[in-house]
Amino acid sequence: MVSCAGDGAQMRQQLEALEQQNRSGEQMVNDSLAESLVSYFDKHGDANERMRAKYILGRTYYCLGELPRALETYYEAADCADTTASDCNFKVLSRIHAQSAIIFNLQVQPRSQLVELRLAEQYAWKGLDTLQAIECFSQQSDAYEFLKDPDSVIVICEKSSTMFERIGRKDRASQMKGRALASLISRNNLGKTKQFIDEYESFSGLLLRKDSICPGHEIYYYYKGLYYVATLQLDSAEFLFRKELRDGKDLNNQIAACTGLQKVYEQRRNSDSIAKYASRAYELNDSAYSLSEMRNMQQLQASYNYSHHKFLAEKKELEARNAWLILTLFVLVVVLLGFLFGKKYRIIKNAALDHRLRNAGITRRFHEMAKSQPTKYPSLQEWRDLRSFVEHEIPTFRKTVDRDEKEPLSDMDYDVCVAIRVHLSPIEISRLKQCSPATVTKIRKRLLSLIFGKEGSADVFDDEISRIWNV
Repeated sequence: MVSCAGDGAQMRQQLEALEQQNRSGEQMVNDSLAESLVSYFDKHGDANERMRAKYILGRTYYCLGELPRALETYYEAADCADTTASDCNFKVLSRIHAQSAIIFNLQVQPRSQLVELRLAEQYAWKGLDTLQAIECFSQQSDAYEFLKDPDSVIVICEKSSTMFERIGRKDRASQMKGRALASLISRNNLGKTKQFIDEYESFSGLLLRKDSICPGHEIYYYYKGLYYVATLQLDSAEFLFRKELRDGKDLNNQIAACTGLQKVYEQRRNSDSIAKYASRAYELNDSAYSLSEMRNMQQLQASYNYSHHKFLAEKKELEARNAWLILTLFVLVVVLLGFLFGKKYRIIKNAALDHRLRNAGITRRFHEMAKSQPTKYPSLQEWRDLRSFVEHEIPTFRKTVDRDEKEPLSDMDYDVCVAIRVHLSPIEISRLKQCSPATVTKIRKRLLSLIFGKEGSADVFDDEISRIWNV
């Protein structure tokens, strides 16, 4: 008994030490320790301790670049919370949802980001963490900006600015007004734009001098330059865009500066300069896309670390289940052909399509790569070829699964849809996409709700995708 008590005290000390490390902003890289804490508190801890341990493990995966595993662990941590208990640690629960929102922001999924931020805000208020609640509310403006909803951006920025002022954070209040500038200009509200610029420069604490912003915030030059373009102060606008081009070293600032200079020369009707900066902005956008693709591949590679024995066991289980499913489908087709003669043509046509999808050369190549030892991973071009093959066979496929033009599916989500449609098994998809089987299952369950408006298991999603025919 004494030994157990001693072990418990030591594990709690280690958990508190990791929490302090996290609060101080240090990188969390000891996943073995974090996993051992989760294992211990799953058996011996209360709801709050299980939640705290899983949150720290999620933060560790995040710091290691394993974003899918981090998100999955955050979900598990949130599930541990007993929100009906009087001692529920709402502050930690709020941070779990806030961290999930960060991952959705990185994955450019603004609607999911909004869901997590609203939960984070709700639990922060319950935990009496006023600053955290206001921060989570204010961050919703980023999602609305991506959704091209300037009116919501303005409302969020103004409300959060007022809330920051009430708690004495004049600096954050002014910074939120700076975040609203682009949306105000898009609505041609130039009077309020000028007012917000003045307050930002006076109270945000980010200006070193009147015309110089702190490093890392150079995008402000672009917003203020847009105001000068809108008010036809073209010399001032050009000065700011060139300052951003010189001082803002990252791609976003370079693209913004070139876009701004293009707008200046459009006003001046200087065709040579218009072409120069339009071409430069295009090249930079292409570089940004390539960099994004490379980072996505790195994240997927980092996520592929489950054990070989676990993989073999899950593979055998899935193969048995799929064999039973194929047999069942075959029997159903035979029965339907016998009793529904009037629908014979359509059934045969769809069966032929299914056969082509299942047995095409590119499908077999993906099966072979998934089964190879070591695994051969498809190139980006091979994934494009698989998408093109499915879209050629089923012209309505992309429109069916990707209905929201404002928030199209990510490449990862769309590739899962395509792979399921050609009857690659979930375990094969996880190998080819270099992620865990659990991640593929989570994606399929999420897409079932997003695409088909249904709740259910990942297998239900597979069935729905398999029903997309060439109609």
